[in-house]
Amino acid sequence: MKKILLTLSVMIIPLMAQTINDTDEAKREIRESMREEDQMLREQDRKQERSIERIINLNPDPRKVRQGRRTKANANPSIILNKRVSTLEWTGGLKFLNKNHNGNLKIKAGSLFLEDKTKIIGTIAVNMLSITNTDLPESKKEYLIGHLRSKDFFHVERFPTASLKINNSKILEKQSNGKYNMEVSGDLTIKSITKPITFTAIVDLDSDVKSATGTMQFNRADFGVQYRTEMHLDDAKSFWNSATTTKETLKDKVIKDEIDIKFNIISVPGLLER
Repeated sequence: MKKILLTLSVMIIPLMAQTINDTDEAKREIRESMREEDQMLREQDRKQERSIERIINLNPDPRKVRQGRRTKANANPSIILNKRVSTLEWTGGLKFLNKNHNGNLKIKAGSLFLEDKTKIIGTIAVNMLSITNTDLPESKKEYLIGHLRSKDFFHVERFPTASLKINNSKILEKQSNGKYNMEVSGDLTIKSITKPITFTAIVDLDSDVKSATGTMQFNRADFGVQYRTEMHLDDAKSFWNSATTTKETLKDKVIKDEIDIKFNIISVPGLLER
């Protein structure tokens, strides 16, 4: 009997070792596949980043900005943004409770063009890594910002840039102060998802320093940001990770889908003739 057991042991041990090796090899293949997929997705994101940067003049030289009449050879003069003084302020909060948070974002680059003296087209890129909070104490704001930067929200490590491509604008009315109430339409890209958007702005086109102020609102769920959205109230796990409480209790935790971006865009003086 001992000889039989010894013989079986000698036979089984190599089989067990081979099984472990096969399992390890399968795990390595899965990890390698995941790495390759992640690299492919990152490369796609980098291509989009380069595409955005090709559209936008990332390093406009304000020294080249000058005033002057348009000529046939220099159509569509550029409006060069003053990124240092231009501001973007975000606001978001709970849907069923009066509790909001707000903070700031920075413009990464922008290139706008003026057609027929009153029509604006062009692209503005936003640095999502620059997101801050301005309403919470220091002890709490780091947690909120870390969460907004995470996969639950804007996943800024993978999607560091959002962009607004302005395709058209039209004057709704000219105000008594000479500024224009304008409707602006274009394409908003967040997390590599692009959706059409329309908003209004008060625009000063006649002054040496151009400006545009207003509020742009977008639905975060349209861009894959579904953490604690109302649409998931009937599924507690998808609503809030491992939430196990009732739907009525969860309602107090619902975050509004709508996010407001209050903007104050300022140009450097003059126009850059193309």
